[in-house]
Amino acid sequence: MNKPLLYQAAMQNVYGKQEQFTRSSITDALFVYLDGEPEPESIARVESHFRNRPLVCMTGAWEEQIKAQYPDAAVYWRTMMKPACRFTIPENTELPKGYFLTGMDKVSFEQHPFSHGENYSSFAAFHAEGSGAVVYYGGEIVAAASSFLSVNKEVELDVSTKETHREKKLASACIAWMLQDCMRRGITVHWDAQNEVSRHLAEKFGFEAETKYSVYWV
Repeated sequence: MNKPLLYQAAMQNVYGKQEQFTRSSITDALFVYLDGEPEPESIARVESHFRNRPLVCMTGAWEEQIKAQYPDAAVYWRTMMKPACRFTIPENTELPKGYFLTGMDKVSFEQHPFSHGENYSSFAAFHAEGSGAVVYYGGEIVAAASSFLSVNKEVELDVSTKETHREKKLASACIAWMLQDCMRRGITVHWDAQNEVSRHLAEKFGFEAETKYSVYWV
């Protein structure tokens, strides 16, 4: 499994943190990435600090360790899409009456809708390194797609829609705006699909599946 952008960000001290052991490492970056060869110190660290956290095994050795140590662990699947800088943009992204789409400006950024933008030190940093769009309804932000973080002109896509406004293609409209902006600016986008619905949506924009992987809760 290739290293996700969140993992890379921790390695570069952009987001999260990484603990190194003799033959293994634990990277805490939203998910907890277990890499290398399990050893007593890192196994104990998982047990003492990372219960009830999403664990991603970067090696087969860690996968075997987690399965053996936690046979009752909850498991779900995610799909990491191939990073891309060229996209297929649907022709029709028209919104229902009353909804308004716009790029994420300083006003919307500072609201941090659905926690979007919180990993940037300022709007200036977001504007320079990231991208995003929001949908308003009645003066309220009800959907957003934006970069979760940025690493060397690569971003992790994050998308959210208020529950009462779903099934209106608001997320698709935000994503389309953001991806067009990223294409213009030469920004590579990473999409980690949390379920089949997210994967199919990614594929509509031209992303291809790269790796299906397990996430463990112990």
